Amino acid sequence: MRDTRVIIVEDELNAAKNLKYLLAEHAPDMGVMATHASIEQATDWLRKNPPPSLGFFDIQLEDGLSFEIFKLINIDFPVIFTTAFNDYAIEAFKVNSIDYLLKPVHAADLQFSLEKFRKLAQPKPDKDLIYNVLNTLSRQQETSTLLVHFRDKIIPVPVGDFAFFFIRNNLVHGCTHKNQIHLLDFTFEALEQKLPRRHFIRANRQYIVNRTAIQEMELFFNGRLSLKLSPAPSETVLISKAKVPLFKQWMEA
Repeated sequence: MRDTRVIIVEDELNAAKNLKYLLAEHAPDMGVMATHASIEQATDWLRKNPPPSLGFFDIQLEDGLSFEIFKLINIDFPVIFTTAFNDYAIEAFKVNSIDYLLKPVHAADLQFSLEKFRKLAQPKPDKDLIYNVLNTLSRQQETSTLLVHFRDKIIPVPVGDFAFFFIRNNLVHGCTHKNQIHLLDFTFEALEQKLPRRHFIRANRQYIVNRTAIQEMELFFNGRLSLKLSPAPSETVLISKAKVPLFKQWMEA
């Protein structure tokens, strides 16, 4: 029986497979108990199962940032974060018992993190540090203006003019409060990092919404929330059951 129980929270299939392979090759004492791709899945599993010995959490998941898991449930096991973004945050994590790996994860880096884990005698992660890093990530990347394409021009638009952002045909668009649609040169993840978190929230994989565009919320199936926005998008915007508490907290802040 393997001594160290591991959970992987990663929404990229190849990244999860690579991590499992490296663990099997370089840490045979570690067994992967579960792999999850979202905040909702991971939170549900952690509520229903004994805590693992160690967690590998990708920072940017399909339904938001994995930091949100720490706000929804009590995490009392060490976590090693993995990400392809936010290089400047690496040192902030390394001064704490939580380590940080840049993707793609390489064997040498993984072994260094595992050695650190073994020497730490399983300390609890510092929630205050996690929240501080999350806030730092937000503040350092926030912008007040976005550049958008308009015919043969590129024009600056204040972020506050946007009611919501959405993905259509794998391209990122922004809809203003005047119901004007603009194409943006960002990935959805990069855009999320640039927006002020006190005003914008990632509702789901397809939408980021401005709090000023939210007219009301309706209860939906399976504990989810449906958002009524102004102007109205072409489809229903839903908040997952796992994200509802965090969404309500954000709305009341």
